[in-house]
Amino acid sequence: MIHKTCLALLCALLILLTTLPAHSMVRRGGDKGAKTTMVYVFGVSQNLGDTLVYFSSITPVAGAVVKGHGELENRIYYSEQFKKYVESAFGQSHQTTAVVYGTSLKEVEKRFGKMEEKIRKKSPYPPTLKYVRPEDFHFKVPVIVQAEEESF
Repeated sequence: MIHKTCLALLCALLILLTTLPAHSMVRRGGDKGAKTTMVYVFGVSQNLGDTLVYFSSITPVAGAVVKGHGELENRIYYSEQFKKYVESAFGQSHQTTAVVYGTSLKEVEKRFGKMEEKIRKKSPYPPTLKYVRPEDFHFKVPVIVQAEEESF
């Protein structure tokens, strides 16, 4: 029965992860369609062998870079921030983490509610949801240091 719970939660996270590109690339010179803006981000993290699911609060992030098609640049670094926090603060390991973002707070709040509901309903065993307070963790714009490439 615990395998069904893990499978259901795994499916929910995989659906989320497949809607977001696997990783973002750091490009030299900047993207023509990219713009710096305010985005709202929340994270979801779970060890797929457990029913404990962590939700971050919705964090406004000023200065995030959104590419032309609405893709958050360096999204993987936002995910890593929440994963590292959960692993260190709660002593959890092997976390699978995803971030959800948008430029409208209402849109992100709606997606937050849908994510909670989906995780609760899709699991044959009730998952334990833990919410991380905004004063304990908030997302920051990642600082990327890129080495200058030499031209031949």
